[in-house]
Amino acid sequence: MDSEGYKYLEHSTDAFVEAHGSGLEELFENCAKGLVNIMFDIDKVENRQSVTIAANGEDLENLLFDWLEKVLLKILIEQIVLSRFSIEISPNVAEKKYFLKARAGGEKVSYSKHNYKIEIKAITYHELKIQRIGTGYVATFLVDL
Repeated sequence: MDSEGYKYLEHSTDAFVEAHGSGLEELFENCAKGLVNIMFDIDKVENRQSVTIAANGEDLENLLFDWLEKVLLKILIEQIVLSRFSIEISPNVAEKKYFLKARAGGEKVSYSKHNYKIEIKAITYHELKIQRIGTGYVATFLVDL
């Protein structure tokens, strides 16, 4: 596994990411970092501004999809590239849903400073899964380039 908590798996046409975490919050953080790093060099992003992101889902996979989609929208619509994440995930048993609240740090996109690599068109449900392995979690997801 990559020292950043994610790695890229072989795929013929799209980006295939595998992330891990000791808990769900760390897993979702590493998934977001893996997503951002597909488009930009995440190590070049400074923590100059903070944003709040909320996501929800009927299960963990649905929550991950919504989370990654919201991170991507921050980049594409608001032109903010993110590199730091502080996440809280809470289940609502009565509603059978999961809720995620995150504070994320980053800065306005600079295509030269952040070394723009490739455009992500969409997050997909194809190959998206979360597994509990030992004392931690592993997630895989595919993004359409």
